[in-house]
Amino acid sequence: MRVVINAVAARMGGAATHLPNFLRAAGRRHPGDALIACVNSQWEAADLPPNVRLVRAGDLRGRLSHAAWDQWGVARLARRERADVLISLLNFGPVRAPVPHIVFQRNPVYFCHEYLRMLGRGRALEVTAARALAHAVMRAARVVVTPSAAMREMIRGVYPDLPPEKFRVIPHGFGREQFETGAALPPAAARAVGTSTGARLLYVSHAAAYKGIDVLLEASRLLRDEGFPFTLWLTIAPEDWPQGVPGYLAFIERHGLGREVRVLGRIPHEAVHRLYRAADLFVYPSLCESFGFPLVEAMASGLPIVAADRPLCREMCGDLAAYYPARDAAALARAIAALWRNQAARGRMAAGGPARARAFSWDRHADAVMGLARDVVAGGPA
Repeated sequence: MRVVINAVAARMGGAATHLPNFLRAAGRRHPGDALIACVNSQWEAADLPPNVRLVRAGDLRGRLSHAAWDQWGVARLARRERADVLISLLNFGPVRAPVPHIVFQRNPVYFCHEYLRMLGRGRALEVTAARALAHAVMRAARVVVTPSAAMREMIRGVYPDLPPEKFRVIPHGFGREQFETGAALPPAAARAVGTSTGARLLYVSHAAAYKGIDVLLEASRLLRDEGFPFTLWLTIAPEDWPQGVPGYLAFIERHGLGREVRVLGRIPHEAVHRLYRAADLFVYPSLCESFGFPLVEAMASGLPIVAADRPLCREMCGDLAAYYPARDAAALARAIAALWRNQAARGRMAAGGPARARAFSWDRHADAVMGLARDVVAGGPA
């Protein structure tokens, strides 16, 4: 089977975690298949199997260049490569594909009503237009893959015309050997971690409006004012979101939170396990996600979790997290303080997390995707 994989938009966050692990597992476990992966000019991955070949799509910047690639560039490549199936990993792909098309829907912001209500009119119209294109792609695709049932239900809540049988829920994977490497933290981050005091709180994420960082910062102010001793580590950087991160930094300065809140910048994924191991609590205020790699990483690390009460978080963590109403900073502050004082609950979460994380496997994920591709090529799901 010849599989073209459209992944040119994989740059950071969950996409950057998923792509190399999927390619390695799929190539290793399905050596008789050819995987042709379309990536951007900056993307690099070592140790790819010999049956995985990269095709550089150039340095696509802006929505128009990405849309042109998704609608025409990857279709031409699929024809040239005589592909049996096209798999688009990041929400978009050709509306008229020359071969059977499987599209992954992994961006929850297109389908999250609460997030859209946070946006100004111009940005909301932009997101709504992108959602309409994603809808057209899903309608035309043979199968829509989501990494969680919560993501599927978000989509169907907006587009009930998409029948349940068109969807397949295939959770992403996790592998301890890929996560716990020998890499060290950058020196500046290591110093910030080493000088932290009180309850050490961690949120691993890039910065974006829907990530709830504003809620977490307000909760931090409340905790500080109440005399709760803590240090919060954030793995955000201005290059994540130039329009938003300066506002977060200004909030920290304005409220004198520089001692309590440590902005570590981007941490290489191969070193981030050291933050989980050094932390006491993991905090997850995100308003909407499609999977939540950090939740799995926190559970695998035996780290108790405080999470926004959203369907995705419940699906991922079950009773291994303490929940609070999303967007409620005061409730988040109370939940952090309550879990910190509840040693029994923290012990139960720490003990149960690793076993729950083992349910997620890159091998199982790759096998499910490749099995679905084989079914589609054989004329399966319609």
